[in-house]
Amino acid sequence: MNLAQADGAAFGALGAGGLALALTVLLVLGVRGQGRVRLRENPAMICGFIAGTAFSAAGAIWSNPERIVGQGMTGLGVGTGDGPFGNVGVGAVSLLLLILMLCWKLNPLRGAILGLVAAVVWPLAGASTVWALPCELAAASLMMIGGS
Repeated sequence: MNLAQADGAAFGALGAGGLALALTVLLVLGVRGQGRVRLRENPAMICGFIAGTAFSAAGAIWSNPERIVGQGMTGLGVGTGDGPFGNVGVGAVSLLLLILMLCWKLNPLRGAILGLVAAVVWPLAGASTVWALPCELAAASLMMIGGS
């Protein structure tokens, strides 16, 4: 995904790393909520999801959250068939994240973390799954803001 072009971008050439940096600052300051902007539970979750999508596009240092989530899923045996919970696939983890988003009493920090984790897990479920829709929507939004 190339987010560095200025053609058609609302803010000019931000670049994937610039978008990731800006969204991280918004997420951290918004969750802390000590300034003018205070992100509540759902906006923090959405901001975390979009930031996580930008992390995947930016690569480099921004790929660390993706690596951490991947290591956690590997440690639990997700997708291998021999984990401590039996045969748990990525689709089941994606569904679990959605259930947590809908049913768990969230605060801004929990919402942000769930959004970041979902941004890593949902694309792993596959391009032809229902989980690809929010990923594609987030990526398209980032391309409109940062470039094509």
